Amino acid sequence: MRTGSALLLALIFCSCGSTRKQFERAQHYEASNMLTEAYDAYEAIHDRKPKQVEAHVGMKRTAQTLLDQRLLEASERYAANDLEQGDRSRNEAIHWKQAMDRNGLSLQWDGHVDQQRKSAQVVKAQALYEEANEAFREDRFGTAEELANTSLKMNPDLKQAEYLSLIAQLEPRYRQGRRAEELQLWREAFRAYRWVTDRDVDYKDAWQRLAISKEKAAYTLAYVPLFNEMLYTVQLGGAPGQVEEQLSGTLKVALLDLKDPLIMLVDRDNTHEILDEQQRNMQGTYDDRYVAEAGKLLGARYVLTGRVLRFDDILQKQIEVQIQMIDAETGRILLADVIRVNKQEIGKGAPRAQLLERASKRIAMRIEAFDPSGH
Repeated sequence: MRTGSALLLALIFCSCGSTRKQFERAQHYEASNMLTEAYDAYEAIHDRKPKQVEAHVGMKRTAQTLLDQRLLEASERYAANDLEQGDRSRNEAIHWKQAMDRNGLSLQWDGHVDQQRKSAQVVKAQALYEEANEAFREDRFGTAEELANTSLKMNPDLKQAEYLSLIAQLEPRYRQGRRAEELQLWREAFRAYRWVTDRDVDYKDAWQRLAISKEKAAYTLAYVPLFNEMLYTVQLGGAPGQVEEQLSGTLKVALLDLKDPLIMLVDRDNTHEILDEQQRNMQGTYDDRYVAEAGKLLGARYVLTGRVLRFDDILQKQIEVQIQMIDAETGRILLADVIRVNKQEIGKGAPRAQLLERASKRIAMRIEAFDPSGH
């Protein structure tokens, strides 16, 4: 029993002696400004003896000093307008404080460094703005926009950077419109100028040029369906002209849905009469000259024709439409294409409606891309 008690007392004295030595070592590190080593030594004591107050105090003291050192370094960098290096030191301080917060140490943050950072950002933002200005003068518009945006992000009050970012986008589009005008590509010019005026109605003379290009690019369009007699004798039953009438209705809706200010659809609901007249013609079709005359009678500058070559809404579930864009004044064919939709492109539900709708939308997109001045 005496031997056991003596051994326990020896261990206690040994432990106390070991703890004192660790404290002495930690204090030595701290006095020698070896703060990281000092913090680690205090932390080791605290981990072994969590109730050791002196160890906790030593941890907090050295941790705060390490934080202050990082903040001081950041402050000096900001004072020298070295934003990049200042932010690096500041981020190190942030990460250190977060780590200490997780360890239960509540450290004090010096807000003065944040004020210095804002001052350094203002200086940097101005320098970036000047670089952006130089890039703009050299027609490096993408670089100018990027620099201006970075400048504005650093200093949201720098309104001239905001405007520079805008005109760095507007100027290349404006020049694109001018080039299109020179080539008499009026639809392309209209789109470029509209992009500009949508963002700044007063930019240079874009509004006036928009009006001119619109007048040049706008055109009237009529749709004339072409009857395909073979479609009904071979592929379809039902009333002749039924599919053409249905396509005509969905196509007019698709063209109107474009909301294209340059396409003025002449929408006279005479589809049935046109198809009846074609059916009375044994050839079952109009020639290009007849289509052009029909366009003139309808008051349209251009005529879009559509002939359904194939249609099956039961087995193969497909539609194939041959389209042409004809100049009503000259009779010239300016655009010719075949639009196809197959069963892989439609979902469940009424196949006829889906085939006609998808074909109509595809035709409308093709017409939207058509530029009479640059066909």
